Amino acid sequence: MNKTTRSPIVLMALTIFVDFTGFGLIIPLLPFWAKRLGADAFGVGLVLTVYALAQLLFTPILGSLSDRYGRRPIILASLGIEACGFALTALSGSLPLLLLARFVGGLGASNIGSAQAVVADVTPPEGRARGMGLIGAAIGLGFVVGPALGGTLATHGLATPFWVGMGVALANTLLVARFLPETRRHASRARAKRGVIALTSGWRRMAHQPVIARLVTINLLFTMAFSAMEAVFPLLTLRRFGWGAAQNGYLFTYIGVLVVGMQGGLVGRLVKRWGERRLLFAGLALLAGGLALLPVIANLSALLLALGFLSVGEGAVTPTISALLSLASSADAQGETLGLAQGVSGLGRVLGPLLGGALFALVGASAPFVVGSALALCAAGVAAPSLAPSRAPVRLAARAPRAHSPSPAPARVPRTRAAVASRRSSAHHTHQLPTRVRY
Repeated sequence: MNKTTRSPIVLMALTIFVDFTGFGLIIPLLPFWAKRLGADAFGVGLVLTVYALAQLLFTPILGSLSDRYGRRPIILASLGIEACGFALTALSGSLPLLLLARFVGGLGASNIGSAQAVVADVTPPEGRARGMGLIGAAIGLGFVVGPALGGTLATHGLATPFWVGMGVALANTLLVARFLPETRRHASRARAKRGVIALTSGWRRMAHQPVIARLVTINLLFTMAFSAMEAVFPLLTLRRFGWGAAQNGYLFTYIGVLVVGMQGGLVGRLVKRWGERRLLFAGLALLAGGLALLPVIANLSALLLALGFLSVGEGAVTPTISALLSLASSADAQGETLGLAQGVSGLGRVLGPLLGGALFALVGASAPFVVGSALALCAAGVAAPSLAPSRAPVRLAARAPRAHSPSPAPARVPRTRAAVASRRSSAHHTHQLPTRVRY
């Protein structure tokens, strides 16, 4: 990865870290803020749900718009909207206004697909997973630093973290405006879809491209399994060990450190050794194993081992899915595809906690983790066919030609029987997940 390539990736990782640190500031305070406005338990859940709903709706749209108008203006606009969401949250004097504020905040936070598209724009295929891993590590660090800082700021007033979050979003806007170059090539922008059709083309693309549909399905199942665990894990430790918020905070910090270490450092090396497809399958298997162990743990050592399995699995799956989605998409649809995947992840973060909470209350303490393990195994089953050996070369999605060096017209090739057979074999194997290119 040369210096020119590294600069936008590092800057985008820094931007995402600052962005998620600002979001993490308000995580510990938001339920108390909602209760202050008269919300019951259902109302608190609704406040969190409308945020995820906005991301589900707008992440694919912002991704499509970044394909058409460029990454930089869309990221700048979304950061400005996010700052407004923080301010509206601090000023909301009723539950309906708070719901509106969080919806606006979710709209502003729907830029993750565009941020991942920046990585796709500037990395070669063999470095894609490493770049996506840096973005994932930045998200994880933001979630570690933000809540801790938010708890400290809350001692100066319950509204203080919201105003600081607004300031962080505005500072992030200035950072992007000053330093982030436009990575979207003009030749690719000209081919991007226009008008209203651009807002729904991602869903149509998924319906007609089996590889993208499979990867998005894997992403949904994986996200539901992991988010269900996050929602009810404190209830499990309370019932088994009598642990409260402090002990669970330490355990979630442990999870965050392992995920960040995996995504920020190890993913690139593991992809070079095993490739994205095998790493994806291994990560899903580790996640399934860790979730299956949690209901039978009897001591802290076993608990840390199970959490280690699922944390390493999560750290492996997230960047490899993003890399494979990017490799399966053409250059003029990177933002659209990655935005769609992030939107579906938002749906998983809505459904997962609801499923986990319902299973815990109605079936038993072990049920959410057993079902989560089954979901991870289903995702591995969807990914497994792609690991079958193939004699035909795997075709990556077409990349955009560089604007300054148009490609020459291809020479005509005689239509021999061997050529026709090769083309049919290649077309058959496009249903497999893309793999890493060796140079």
